[in-house]
Amino acid sequence: MTSNSPLVSVYMPTKNRCQLLKRAISSIQAQSYPTIEIIIVDDGSTDDTQDYLRALQEDNDNVTVLRNEQSAGACASRNRAIAIAKGEFITGLDDDDEFLPDRIQSLYDAYQDKYAFVCSAMWWDYGKRKRLIDAKEQVITISQQLDYNEATTQIFTKTERMRALAGFDEAFVACQDYDFWTRLIVHYGSAFRIAKPSYVINDTGSSERMIGNPKSVKGYQQYFEKHGHLMSERN
Repeated sequence: MTSNSPLVSVYMPTKNRCQLLKRAISSIQAQSYPTIEIIIVDDGSTDDTQDYLRALQEDNDNVTVLRNEQSAGACASRNRAIAIAKGEFITGLDDDDEFLPDRIQSLYDAYQDKYAFVCSAMWWDYGKRKRLIDAKEQVITISQQLDYNEATTQIFTKTERMRALAGFDEAFVACQDYDFWTRLIVHYGSAFRIAKPSYVINDTGSSERMIGNPKSVKGYQQYFEKHGHLMSERN
C-alpha cells in the first residue's frame, strides 16, 4: 500500500453521544488503509460534542465537521456529508458503532466496478456476548436484496454512485439504508459481500437502536410502497 491509494471518504452523523463518537472516530483513525477523509455532521448536539469536534478538526487535516443548528435527522446529515466528499470511494459509520482496523482495506481490496457496492459480515455486540452476522461470501442479487437487507447497515462504493442516486431518501422514517442499497443494486447490478467481519454494531443499551423501534414497521411499509413493484410473490 502506498500514498497513491485512492482517497476514501467516511461519513458520520452524530448527536449528543460524545463518548460513543470518540470511540467511533478512534476506530477510523486506527485503520490500516492510509488515505481517508472523515466527514462528521453534528445534528444539533447540545452536549460537549461541538467542543470535541472543533478540537478534532483543528488537530487533523483529514477531518471536516459540519453542523446542523436545528436537528435535521441522520439521513439529511449523511446527505450533507456525501455532497462534499472528496474521496473516489465512500463508506459510512454510525457514531455508536466501530470499524475493525482492516475494514476499509478489506473492502477496497474486494471492490470491483461490476458490483454496485461491496459490504462485509459484521459483529453484533450485546455487551456480554457477540453474534456474527451474515458471515458468508455472497453475490447479492436484486431478488435476494428484496427478501432481506443483505448488506445490513453500511456499504463501500464509488462516491459518484451515491450522488447519482441522490443519497438517502429523507422521507423514510426507518429502513433508509435498505432502500438506498436496493436502489444501488437496481441501477448498478449485483453487490458483493465478503465473509470476513470488519464492522461492530454496538447494542449494549448505551444507545438507541432502530431494531424494535415502532418506526421500523413504518419504514418497511415505505420500502414496500417504493419497491413492491419489483417483488415476486416469494419476496
